[in-house]
Order: sequence, then C-alpha cells, then structure tokens
Amino acid sequence: MRALQSPDRRSTGRASEPTSPAGAPEAGARQVALVLRIGGALGAALVLAGLTLAVAQGGASWLHGPGGDPLGADAAMRLTDLSGGLRHGRAGAVILLGTIVLAATPAAGVIAAGLAWLRARRGWLVGAAVVVLLLLVLAGALGAAE
Repeated sequence: MRALQSPDRRSTGRASEPTSPAGAPEAGARQVALVLRIGGALGAALVLAGLTLAVAQGGASWLHGPGGDPLGADAAMRLTDLSGGLRHGRAGAVILLGTIVLAATPAAGVIAAGLAWLRARRGWLVGAAVVVLLLLVLAGALGAAE
C-alpha cells in the first residue's frame, strides 16, 4: 500500500514542502505562503468591507447617475486622513487601509523569505531579499514624490 502513494506525499498524507533541486526542503516556503495568504485575504476583506460600507452610507448613488464618486466627496485618499477616517467610520478610509495591506503584502512575503533564508544560512538569498526590499522602498518613495 505504501508503494502506491505518490512521491510528493509523506506517510501523514499531507503534501511535503517544496524541495530544491538537491532534494532539501526549501527553507520557509510554508511561512511565506502563509504570510501572502493572510495579507491577501485581509486586504481583500477590508476593501470589500469598505465598498459595502460605501453602499450602506448612501454611496450607491453613483450607480444611478453619471460621473458620481462611489465613495463620496470626503473619501480619505491620503495617509494623513486615514486615522481620522477610520475613527469616523468613513468607507474611503477602510478601502485605503485595505489597499495599504494589499500593497504591503508582497514586501511582508519578501521579509518572511529573507528571515527564513537567514535562519537557513543562505547568505546570497538573504542578499537578494534585501535588494528586493530596497527596490520596493525606492519605488514607494518615488511614487509618493509625485
């Protein structure tokens, strides 16, 4: 019976971690996947909650008229407006928070991978993660400057 199991399954019946070409388990693959899954789900849930809140607060008028703003004229579109908008239950602030979570999720995945590679003593991969993070910070800074 054991011989009939596929080679990518262990005796527990769960899929094994991804492996490198040498056959060793890839360091931190499950942790990175978990970070990306949680970040994506949380960000999407926040955006959907914000859109639902916009409709509940009367923001659905844009569906019936041309050129309307789905979030209303007081939508929070700057980081400085975020905390006040969340305190007052503004839909735009909730959507902005969800967008921030979605935008930060890939960077969190790179950090999780970098930490896993650091624990596995894979210096060149840690260096690659640092370069990717620096590029993400640079891109964010250049985008914020416009």
